[in-house]
Amino acid sequence: QPDARLAAEEEGKRLEELHREAERERREQLEKAHLRGSHALKKVHLAQDRERLLKELEQMQNMDRMRRRQLVAQMPPQIFVPAYKRMEIKEERQRELEVAFEDMYNEDMKMKGDLVLQFEPQPLPAPSDRSRDNDL
Repeated sequence: QPDARLAAEEEGKRLEELHREAERERREQLEKAHLRGSHALKKVHLAQDRERLLKELEQMQNMDRMRRRQLVAQMPPQIFVPAYKRMEIKEERQRELEVAFEDMYNEDMKMKGDLVLQFEPQPLPAPSDRSRDNDL
């Protein structure tokens, strides 16, 4: 028959080993649960930060859009006219000014017909010695 005292000691060691193993597993589970909890908390914080940043970005975009609209509203409408159209408008304005000047001049001089044909050619002034030197 086996010795009862040795069997009791071995049983005590085995129970103690089982107790230590159970304690170790419990600590590992707690550590894993703590890690999962901290990871989940970090995820929640990151999601909240992301939402907050998106809201701030949207507000900033709206403010920028309003600022740009105000700037565009203050700009003169001529800026939005294409370049070729501006040139046409400028040339038309120049023609109008020339016609108005010709009409005004013709009224003062009581001239009829084309203004270019009414002018009498004038002789050029006599060149001086100094202007001849400058030309050379």
